[in-house]
Amino acid sequence: MERQIEMLRILLDSTIEGVVVFNEEKRAIHANRNFSELFGYPEEEIIGKKAFDFIAPESHALVKEKIKLNDSGPYEARMLRKDGTKFWAILRGKDAVIDGEKVRISAIIDITAMKEKERKILYLANHDPLTGTYNRRFFQEVLAHKIETLRRDKLYGAILFIDLDDFKEINDTLGHDIGDAVLVKMTEMIGGCIRKSDIVARIGGDEFVVLLNLGTVSVNLAAIKAEMMTEKILDHIRKPIRIDHHEIRINASIGIAIIDRKSTTKDLMKFADIAMYQAKKTGKNRIVFFDKELQKNLEKRITTMTNLRKAVKNNDFRLHFQKQICLRNGAPQTIGVEALIRWIDRGKVIPPGDFIPLAEESGLSVEIGNYVLRSVGEILAKWKEDPVKKDYRISVNISPRQFEEESFIERVEEVVAFNDLDPQRLCLEITENLLVHDIEESCVKIGLLKEIGVSLSIDDFGTGFSSLMYLKKLPVDELKIDRSFIENIETNESDRIIVETIATLGKKFKINVIAEGVENEEQLHLLRDFGIVDFQGYLFSKPLDIEAIK
Repeated sequence: MERQIEMLRILLDSTIEGVVVFNEEKRAIHANRNFSELFGYPEEEIIGKKAFDFIAPESHALVKEKIKLNDSGPYEARMLRKDGTKFWAILRGKDAVIDGEKVRISAIIDITAMKEKERKILYLANHDPLTGTYNRRFFQEVLAHKIETLRRDKLYGAILFIDLDDFKEINDTLGHDIGDAVLVKMTEMIGGCIRKSDIVARIGGDEFVVLLNLGTVSVNLAAIKAEMMTEKILDHIRKPIRIDHHEIRINASIGIAIIDRKSTTKDLMKFADIAMYQAKKTGKNRIVFFDKELQKNLEKRITTMTNLRKAVKNNDFRLHFQKQICLRNGAPQTIGVEALIRWIDRGKVIPPGDFIPLAEESGLSVEIGNYVLRSVGEILAKWKEDPVKKDYRISVNISPRQFEEESFIERVEEVVAFNDLDPQRLCLEITENLLVHDIEESCVKIGLLKEIGVSLSIDDFGTGFSSLMYLKKLPVDELKIDRSFIENIETNESDRIIVETIATLGKKFKINVIAEGVENEEQLHLLRDFGIVDFQGYLFSKPLDIEAIK
């Protein structure tokens, strides 16, 4: 036995593992140098110690189970040093018989460094490296668990979506280092307003979310508590902070979504985000609760946008035309038509007011406008052979985005040249507010359009703020009085004065004036008294298909 133990000692001292041999009573009868160094015992103190003197209490049950099963596979367990400190180790144990005596040999490798690396990797995977808060992915995992807990306990919570207003200006003017320092400070300020049971996470450049445990069974009380806590956070964010001799003031827009018993993680994040953007849209530096009606409108908007993109791709549009009438010589004479676009969505006609604003916002108005220009060019080309319509003009509404496109002038030129048109027959209607936006650039483009020879009309005239200024500068052919001034002209003295003034301006500047939205004889009589002879409206013609234009 002694000879075998000596041979075993030599063998075990050559391994990198800490190795100990226990007898049948589970007392140590030998340990190698690595084991002694690992556990902090002199070799002579190890002999006779019980196996579980080296195992941390929390791992006792696990080790007992492995010994009982004689499991020789490696497993992780917490070990206990002489000084009472604990460490993680990979432990392997195996029963054996030496010189007729049953023993158990255990080998241990310290994996503290590996565990620390795992901890750091896990931390980086779950936390924002700048602020140390949870990141988006881990926050959503925590939120999902919290929803289940609140649902089980029949309690309410809340999600706050916080976006720092105009944070980009800090990065642009003071640099990203200052910007990062501001984000860290904001994290501290938000964290200082919430309880230990609440959670804050940074999920984007300057976006934070907060999970509030409101601890109430009343949704109304939950909303009140959420608003109070959010006001506290917003007040703290507004306080000036000093970083590197810079005093910085910042505001935030915050959206609140109440966590109810039907909530899902995805919905809550979306709802709080929607509320935050509504706060931005309504002036920033404020708090907005998520509104389900707002969500319905948003979903409708998204659906409309999706369908509109398909319509643009497939040209699912139809042009209607409303006659423009001249009464200069008494009898009504058609001088042209205005092209009015309609969207045909699954057999239903969608009026422009329901989709044009969305098209303009998304940029689709450029493609839609180009479609209208091409179609009108083709119609004017056909009308050249018509004895009645050959002198008609077609007015086309030009959207602000379409007008601002670099290729706009080229597009108009192509339509005129390709269809060999008399350019005067194509009238482009440009809104007054578009001109006010950039008068100098507008002057350049309108000058180029006049070189092509097309007619130019200022649509919605009277609704802008710089009419006289651009009338003096721009070579326009027509002023189109906005229908909002026509509809109450019989009863509203202010509208009558505005219309009469526009008619006078037209005469003075030698620019034609046309009134749109004329619906009854009384309106017509007043307009004619002001010297206006060109009209458009339901009194003369509803929008018609191209085949109905005579």
